[in-house]
Amino acid sequence: MDKVLKADRRLKPLSSCDDEPAPEERAQRIAKAVRKQSIEVKENWEQLKIRASNWQKQVEKALEKLQELQKVLDDLEAHVITAEGVHTDWQPVSDLLIDSLQDHIDKTTLSWSKSVFPRMRRLSDILPLL
Repeated sequence: MDKVLKADRRLKPLSSCDDEPAPEERAQRIAKAVRKQSIEVKENWEQLKIRASNWQKQVEKALEKLQELQKVLDDLEAHVITAEGVHTDWQPVSDLLIDSLQDHIDKTTLSWSKSVFPRMRRLSDILPLL
């Protein structure tokens, strides 16, 4: 029996006796795994670039809307300052004569309808877009 085992060992190549693969086979497996990971990294990179591009577009749209809102607010602020100046020129209601009260109300309403209300309407039109 001893002779059979010795003969069997001589017939088998050295690499088949061990459970480890041959160096060439191991190198091929490693190369295949690296190629597979390289492909996954490339796909993930492409997806990341697409998501980053989409995010950049959303940020740019938001910036445009905020810049438009800032312009409207600046315009509205200027008109509010003007309106406050006009308001300081008004006579106190207690100093007005009852006969001229309606005339003052009409002038104030006309002034506000021409200057402040259109700006407020513009602001209310833009706010839902944000």
